[in-house]
Amino acid sequence: MIVKIFTFKNGMEEIEEVTAIRIKSKDYNLLILKDYLSVVGEIEGFFEVETKEDKFTYKDVKAYYLFNNNNFDVLIEGV
Repeated sequence: MIVKIFTFKNGMEEIEEVTAIRIKSKDYNLLILKDYLSVVGEIEGFFEVETKEDKFTYKDVKAYYLFNNNNFDVLIEGV
């Protein structure tokens, strides 16, 4: 899977070979794996991107995401 993280401060960051995406928002918890169904949503909380070698955690964010065809695009508000 490929994750693209968009922020106003840093522009676009791309993470490849992602194995899992964990989202914990105020209303739900979600684990996204390869070939998961398409989903659109809002995050008020944190999300974590896990690769074979590393984890990237984004805490206390407000963000909007789209997962489609094993691509996860997220726009983080206010950063």
